[in-house]
Amino acid sequence: MPRSNVARRQSTTRPVSVPCGSIRAMADDAQMQALREQVALANRLLHHYGLGAYQGHVSARVPDSNLVLIRATPSVSLERVEAGDLMVIDLDGNVVQASERYPGRVGSWALHTEIYKARPEVNAVTHTHQKWCTVFGLAGHDVLPVIHPPTASVAAERWPVYTGPPDAVDSPEKGAAVAAWLGGNVACHLHGHGMVFVGTTVSKSMLAAADAEEQAELTWRAMLVGTPEWIEEQYLADDVAKRWEPPKPDVRDGVARGEWGNQEWLDAHRDAAYVRHTGL
Repeated sequence: MPRSNVARRQSTTRPVSVPCGSIRAMADDAQMQALREQVALANRLLHHYGLGAYQGHVSARVPDSNLVLIRATPSVSLERVEAGDLMVIDLDGNVVQASERYPGRVGSWALHTEIYKARPEVNAVTHTHQKWCTVFGLAGHDVLPVIHPPTASVAAERWPVYTGPPDAVDSPEKGAAVAAWLGGNVACHLHGHGMVFVGTTVSKSMLAAADAEEQAELTWRAMLVGTPEWIEEQYLADDVAKRWEPPKPDVRDGVARGEWGNQEWLDAHRDAAYVRHTGL
């Protein structure tokens, strides 16, 4: 029998300039550049997986700091986001470093910073307006873990539904409210807005969004022909635990969709990957 429906629940920062050396004190050049490349790739993958066109963003906590690496504005197509286009902000939203081409913060910057404040174990946040997951949030139904335990584990526990203002999460107060609703979960519906996913690494955060969309679409399609049955908790427990493993230095640890290198290949060969996937 299907799980019960998700219960409905209620619930201007001045840019500054800080020398790049201050950032390097928190993360060396090679580490920072690698993080930039990962975050830029994750933003492009949102486009490649059909989770966003212009809207949405992936961010990362800069190691050993109170800084966040995040997409900047003016917005361009997600498939065009490059490492040098990202900006660094602090947890209060002050701009620490930005490129000349993209000097502005994204509207929902506080969604990211407040989650990092509330969740020390979270090192990456993904915000999307993806279709299938958002449909379930609007309807107040659970996305079910229906196929393949590694990917289904994202839906092992029901996601809370934040029912605050449906506009941009552009203030610490709004961000803190979302963080409170998110709690210790991997995902949260933003009612009338979209989704937010978190992870201990950039790959886990971004791929959680892709995994969730797959489970949502298949749940929907199964509902059209009958009563969906889901994978039982005992078969999901190991993969749920893997989602919360801390980062492993020098290890690429994508979840369920192969090593992160596979995603790099997809990014570099997306036209071929599309033809191969669709058969067109």
